[in-house]
Amino acid sequence: MLLQIAVYVICLQIHIRSKGKMKEWYKKRQKDHFYREAKKNNLISRAYYKIKEINEKHKLIKNNQIILDIGCSPGGWLQYISQKYTNSKLIGIDILDLKIPKSKNIDFLKIDLNNFNEISKYFKEKKLIFDNIISDIAPNTSGIQLVDQANSFQLCEACTLFIDKFLKQKGNFLIKNFQGEDTNILFENIKKKFEKVIYIKPKASEKTSKEIYILAFFKK
Repeated sequence: MLLQIAVYVICLQIHIRSKGKMKEWYKKRQKDHFYREAKKNNLISRAYYKIKEINEKHKLIKNNQIILDIGCSPGGWLQYISQKYTNSKLIGIDILDLKIPKSKNIDFLKIDLNNFNEISKYFKEKKLIFDNIISDIAPNTSGIQLVDQANSFQLCEACTLFIDKFLKQKGNFLIKNFQGEDTNILFENIKKKFEKVIYIKPKASEKTSKEIYILAFFKK
């Protein structure tokens, strides 16, 4: 009984601290430059500026490409690419609804990422092979850093399953990860499949955030 009470108290303390951190984060967010820019320009999220910066610097995306966006909701990355590259074909996957207006060059598949076989079946039926696979996916955060990092790693590992079967040779791969002890493992696993792999952190990422991006060029 005493053990149960102790566990309950610890969980309550973590919950209270997490709520306090969320309130503090929300206040900071309101003052953030990229958050305010997204609101001003009627963009779905600040993520729009992340993919914009990455693409302008590394020339990742071109017109007439087929691109897979894993964990695409609410749609910041799709919004940028669909507007700038109107002749590209975009496929978005997420368990959550897409929150941007429908576009003729976007197909959206509402499905759990872990349902790899069903997603693969859909891709095979549509004869889809991608020029780029990109992902800004993130787990539901708990406020417990080790838990969030472990969950992020698992999601990233699930995303890498699509590289072998559905990314064309010389294609590129971009993914977000919550930096932790598993990040280097993820980096090295991706490195085996590509000619060049780098870490990047766009300016639109919050300075205090643990998120980092792994960008891999030219699938072997």
